[in-house]
Amino acid sequence: MDNEQLRLGSDLLDVLRTGVAAAIEHGAEFVAPPHLVLGLLADPRVGPAIDPLVPREKVLKAAADAAKKLPEVVEVPEGPIPDDVRAPFVRYDTLAFRAPTGMRTLYLDASAFHVFIEGARRADDVYRPKHLVFGFTAEAVKDRELLQLFGSDPLGVMKAVDDV
Repeated sequence: MDNEQLRLGSDLLDVLRTGVAAAIEHGAEFVAPPHLVLGLLADPRVGPAIDPLVPREKVLKAAADAAKKLPEVVEVPEGPIPDDVRAPFVRYDTLAFRAPTGMRTLYLDASAFHVFIEGARRADDVYRPKHLVFGFTAEAVKDRELLQLFGSDPLGVMKAVDDV
């Protein structure tokens, strides 16, 4: 996927924008994975497929908790940095999306960006909401916080949207 272009489907953009709105509603400065799950639950095709499998109360709690977290912050040293010392600047790769109102734009936090990229790896020519679900379920087997968003059966969630 490094050299090819992947078109984002309008339905995926709606999910991402709804995730931004959820982050804003919860007072978050960044879009975290639970906000993206809320966006997926609002999708007219994917939402009904995953709703019975996703523990909505846990997602809402995680969305509220995410508002209290800030991404890692690197302190910029005071004064000039000696030539033999490497500055501790971290490069953050991420994407930003507008809220449905167009009034605010928020960036995906590192976890949400990682899930987004995992979903993109599972898309062919158009990235759809189901591919974002596939990214979540692929990462849920490695990340306890993501696993909690999808209950105890991420494979069941993936199968639920496979034909959507």
